[in-house]
Amino acid sequence: MGLFFGLLSSATFGLIPFFTLPLIQGGMAAECALFYRFLIAAMALGAWLLWRGDAILAPLRSLLCLFGASLLYLLAALLFFWSFRYIPSGTAATIQFLYPVQVMCIMVIFFHERFSWLTASAIALAVLGVYLLSGHHSGTGSLSLLGLGLALLSSLCNAVYIVSLHTFHHPRLTGLSVTFWVLAFGALIALIYALICGSLRPLASLEEAGNALGLALITGLISNLTLVLAVQRIGSTLTSILGVMEPLTAVSVGIVIFQEPCTPAVLAGVGIICAAVLLVMTGPQLLSRLRHKN
Repeated sequence: MGLFFGLLSSATFGLIPFFTLPLIQGGMAAECALFYRFLIAAMALGAWLLWRGDAILAPLRSLLCLFGASLLYLLAALLFFWSFRYIPSGTAATIQFLYPVQVMCIMVIFFHERFSWLTASAIALAVLGVYLLSGHHSGTGSLSLLGLGLALLSSLCNAVYIVSLHTFHHPRLTGLSVTFWVLAFGALIALIYALICGSLRPLASLEEAGNALGLALITGLISNLTLVLAVQRIGSTLTSILGVMEPLTAVSVGIVIFQEPCTPAVLAGVGIICAAVLLVMTGPQLLSRLRHKN
């Protein structure tokens, strides 16, 4: 079941464009779509945690830290959604999947982790993958540099968000409880931003309501619940490996549902970026096992 939960978690994360693009194409602003996603997911997750009897309350200092993390999480999501206007959603999801490589770079630069050939190889593969996805090597200039930049910034914000959670410690809060507060604060921040921009509006049709529910419950609640269940059963390393289903799902949805381009360069770029992430996630463990064998 652990393998199933890991695959389900990464695949549901990859369905974000499937529910988001119809909302944006229907005229809904990204911040409004995120408000509904965070609000519905936070309410559902809060009800689940209360039913389980998990601790939700935390000291003010911890809540302030989580509020700051929510700002990063919201910014990552906003930039990700905005990038859909300029580049294919599958490409944006693949670039956004670079965040483990960026986390590794942050840890090397700011937390003095050792720079190794694994780090250098992952960075080189990541750069090559983005270069192939950009399409500029062919002279066609097929992808917008603005869109690529938005997706890369989204990935960076996600990386900083993850590092911030790594430094956050509260013994009474589980991972799902932390996720609840991040979603709840994200809904509040998205609401304020939407009100300032004048973009908040009610769901206009059953189709919009269905997409908002899918975005919240499938890509928000189910993905996080199955992620925790997968880590509990098969460990974080194998769960991380199964995470490659996220960009693969997003690329498949983009090609099949939204008729986004599928070229050898796109497929190669996706594969190389997945390889870079897998190298970051599994490289240290593989090296450790080789050393023990020798």
